[in-house]
Amino acid sequence: MQLSDISTKFTQETVDAIVCRSGGVKSTAWRFVGGFKKGDSYLSQVFRLQIDGQRENGEKFQVNTVIKSIPNNVGRRKTFRSDDFFRNEINFYEHVMKRCLQHQKQAAKVPENEFFDALPTCLASFSDGIADFIVLEDLGQYGFGTVSRQTGMDLRHCTFAMQLLGRFHAVSFAFRYQQPKEFQETLQFVEETYYADKFFNWYKNLQKDQIAISLDALAKEYPGTEIEAKGKAFITDNLYAKLVSMTHSTNEYSVICHGDCWTPNFLFKYGEDPTIPVCAKMIDFQLSRYASPALDISFFIYSCTTQELREKHYEDLLQAYHAGMTEQLRVVGLQAKEVFPYEALLEEMQQRACFGVGMGIESIPFSVLEDDEAGDMDAIEGDEAVDVTTVWILKPIKNKEGRQRLADMFKHAVQMGYI
Repeated sequence: MQLSDISTKFTQETVDAIVCRSGGVKSTAWRFVGGFKKGDSYLSQVFRLQIDGQRENGEKFQVNTVIKSIPNNVGRRKTFRSDDFFRNEINFYEHVMKRCLQHQKQAAKVPENEFFDALPTCLASFSDGIADFIVLEDLGQYGFGTVSRQTGMDLRHCTFAMQLLGRFHAVSFAFRYQQPKEFQETLQFVEETYYADKFFNWYKNLQKDQIAISLDALAKEYPGTEIEAKGKAFITDNLYAKLVSMTHSTNEYSVICHGDCWTPNFLFKYGEDPTIPVCAKMIDFQLSRYASPALDISFFIYSCTTQELREKHYEDLLQAYHAGMTEQLRVVGLQAKEVFPYEALLEEMQQRACFGVGMGIESIPFSVLEDDEAGDMDAIEGDEAVDVTTVWILKPIKNKEGRQRLADMFKHAVQMGYI
């Protein structure tokens, strides 16, 4: 493989710049390593590149990267609007989060080892809608990895993830609260990539399939119940418009959201016990947006937890989120009880947690897909976009366990009065 397989704009000069950004003076060699399986990424081509570098004192070192590039297949690129997602994620790393972290450093009241650092470092990027790429440090080198999207997360993993989500949200919340003018200027680099009126025609057929799958699950698992009736009413009554409204509604508690808070986008590191996480990080910010934190929280809750876990520990998870928020706000001298009390979080959830149901009807059917059922993105022929449902193929869930997982999302939302 050649560097140009990543992008026509990815050159030896790019490699040298990555080494310099990593503290070196020159690169001495590079190689592609490892790979990704079918279905790992819908919107990107993904590569692992290992680079040998040299520091000014002659010391040799290695830079391990994960590189996402816009698909070479023009039809695939247009079908999935890859340019929009790449631009948004690059802006997230190069502008939005960079400014949030700069504020953290300037306003910090605690030692640097307590700073938020749960994202990969961006080492290079390019965006023109044709040859886009983003280079990130490979967190796998530090022992971070994913859990199965099919089996999901247990309580320990969910607690870690919720604490991390609270800390992540707190970084932008603090920036907005303490430097509102500068934060407002930063918002020019944030765009809604999924739920906006202009995207309705792109998404409508896929959502139609999601609704059909959900109605099937509700009819088979909770026939004739309040759960079926309220679930059906929620998803068939202009659902897309509801989701658009929530992504565009902001208030004093709004934050920079991850936007795609499901299992594959949380990475965990383990200690001596390989089942108990000791640290977590987040990846993939192509859907990042400015909105209520309830959007991310509810997406995570309904996409990554079981009904059994929710019934036993739902409040524990919300408290874990708020504890993470509290801890991170303290870094810059803010008290959560004054600027974002737990009661405010509960109110945000009451008003907007139904967003997670709207996202869950997509993420859960994808979660229960087997690896060999994932669509072949490069099967798209030609240079024009095709309907996404020809590649993102979703059908009614065959097994009871999968249907129950989907139907139980509605059950919990009804129990909580969210729908």
